[in-house]
Amino acid sequence: MKISYISAGLAGFAVALACRYYFVTVENTKMRTEGFEFQQLVESLQPQLQAKKQQLQAQQEKLNKGSAISQSIGPAVLGDIRSSADKNNNLKLKELLSKYGVREAGAATPPAGAATPPAGDGGAAVPAKKGGN
Repeated sequence: MKISYISAGLAGFAVALACRYYFVTVENTKMRTEGFEFQQLVESLQPQLQAKKQQLQAQQEKLNKGSAISQSIGPAVLGDIRSSADKNNNLKLKELLSKYGVREAGAATPPAGAATPPAGDGGAAVPAKKGGN
């Protein structure tokens, strides 16, 4: 009789292992299917991602060109305007330039509300740095 209990116990244990194996296999198959579907989704989005990257790169190139132009031409134009304002003694134009932080090269930026500094030697004007940029 003891052998039948042992045999029944082992048979039950074998059935339990078989059931566990079945459920693990089903779950594994389900996870593989979800992984495959996710991979297909990622692959289908790759062309859109590439197109967006190219658009971003084109926009960045335009920004870089604009920045280079503003850095090379901007100070020269502001310097010419400042020189013209000094030559013609145009106080309104001097005030406008001072309002936006444009000062003569080598001159300290006046504190807010201070009078416009006297005209210097007509040197190039440079924009004052604002903020942390």
